[in-house]
Amino acid sequence: MPTPTATAQTALELARSELDAIGQALASPDGVHESIHAARKAIRRLRALLQLVDGPLDLAVADRILQRTGDSLSALRDAHATIDVARGLARDEGALWEPVVARLVARRDALLAEALAHDPGFARRRAWVARAARRIDSAAWETLRGRHLRRGLERGQRRVDKARKQARREPTPDNLHRWRRRVRKLRMQVQAVHRIRPRLAAAFANDRHDRQVRRLQKLNDRLGRRQDLQVLRELITGMPDAGAHDALLVQLDQTEARIAASLAG
Repeated sequence: MPTPTATAQTALELARSELDAIGQALASPDGVHESIHAARKAIRRLRALLQLVDGPLDLAVADRILQRTGDSLSALRDAHATIDVARGLARDEGALWEPVVARLVARRDALLAEALAHDPGFARRRAWVARAARRIDSAAWETLRGRHLRRGLERGQRRVDKARKQARREPTPDNLHRWRRRVRKLRMQVQAVHRIRPRLAAAFANDRHDRQVRRLQKLNDRLGRRQDLQVLRELITGMPDAGAHDALLVQLDQTEARIAASLAG
């Protein structure tokens, strides 16, 4: 087998580092909600890298395994995130939100208990990650070149541009969420290439790397905040008996309107 280039070797080491981060997070006995969040972030970073290099390496199966793992944790993460969002809104109207926060905490804890009953210690999910790791290790990394990374970034930028145009033309929740996902993925890919081939990342951005990442991060944060608010809205809509139900929805309307205005600018 040919010896991998420095580009390929660094990319493989980065992939292995993310696999380790996923495994450690899922195996952590402490701070389970923070560990779930850490695992999902590492899965997203790894999937962004795999999709960047998928052309020459054929890593689609490993990517699907990781997608399944991340998706299986999404309900748990969303349940915890909505509590943080509600508590943030409660800084202005605390008394209105206290009953809702209590119900959201009970819901999150019940979802976690059910998940762990079906998959103690997330052992099944860790086995999925191990399967993905074997496929990643056996890929033909020696074929990877800098031009593949550049093409991957260009492809990611085109996808972001397309999603942005669609979301601004039709700002539906699905279109905004798609835009957010593609922005986040491109940001992670720029960060990955910066670690693998810094000059290539800088040339792609046509700007300083840190400035490009900050711009994408700011946009992703706004889109993510809007998504979290929409999830919270759906939950509150299902709580018609919650105190001050209409007032809560009005506060959500006002917060979402401010974010929508910032995205339209």
